Amino acid sequence: MKNYKLIAEKMKKVVIIILLILTSWNVFAHEDTYKAVEKSNVHIMMQVGYESSWELRIVESYAEIINDFIKEIDSTEKVFIHFDEDYCFSYDDLYFLANGNFKLFIPLGFPWGYKYDMNFINTQKGIGIIISEKYFSLKTLLQLLEFGLQNKNYIIEKKNIVKRIINRLDGKYVHETGTADIIDSILQSETSTLIEKYLSKRTELRDFFNITFFLQNDSILIADKKGNEIVKTATINSVSCDSATNCWFISNTNHSFYFINQDLKSNQKQYNLPFKIGCSDWIEIKCINKKSKYKLEKNGWYRSKDDKEWIYFDEINGITESKKKSN
Repeated sequence: MKNYKLIAEKMKKVVIIILLILTSWNVFAHEDTYKAVEKSNVHIMMQVGYESSWELRIVESYAEIINDFIKEIDSTEKVFIHFDEDYCFSYDDLYFLANGNFKLFIPLGFPWGYKYDMNFINTQKGIGIIISEKYFSLKTLLQLLEFGLQNKNYIIEKKNIVKRIINRLDGKYVHETGTADIIDSILQSETSTLIEKYLSKRTELRDFFNITFFLQNDSILIADKKGNEIVKTATINSVSCDSATNCWFISNTNHSFYFINQDLKSNQKQYNLPFKIGCSDWIEIKCINKKSKYKLEKNGWYRSKDDKEWIYFDEINGITESKKKSN
């Protein structure tokens, strides 16, 4: 019986590692589709670049907290939230807060042929928030929601409250500015007891065979199965596990990562790459030897063999060598 359990655990581990390899530190194929995360009082619409998006998982984990927060203020209120995953790292600036019919807050012609259930958007009205991923965090959303839900008449009077809009070429968001100081006032004010209550809630983000990801206080906590914290980061782009050494690479931006060794230990140091990972790029991780020395190589669809960028990395010395493309 013990042998069967051991085999099952090993098989589970192999399957997870294969999945991690397939969805490692890269974006192999952009899907560019829209996903809906809907609860009783909130509908969150977001564009994702690929199905395995960590940002989508974060939104799904936050959705219940956001929904409960809305209901605690006013159980009759409905809320619409929209943002696009910034997988190309354009860092657009956008805050938009309004009150009205939700179908007025979506881009003209949406869903543009995508398979998308429009019932909530077409039939409901209330607080509408459009925000760029650059500013997407639970604290920011709760601050905007609290203000919007408690000041509905003021929001309606102002028609919309906007901060720093980028007039994008596709014409998705073109709104007048002039109320940026209101947004600044909302976000710079001291958080209420109610917001702090919901920020402190811990929710599981994802579980692997020997580590678990949690969300709490707008941080991503990576812990072992006993609950001991290994690494804490504000963002996460991808997770890669090397099958030869059982070591983990946690990419938190498009140019930095954390390292977790096979004993599930980390010095919690952020390592910065000498290059950035773009939309069509990915990182290949190759174990050089059993002493956990690695080569992290940047690859891409339009990259030639002579156009490679890479680093050598090991746990003791960190980044020891690197090659950056010459301009």
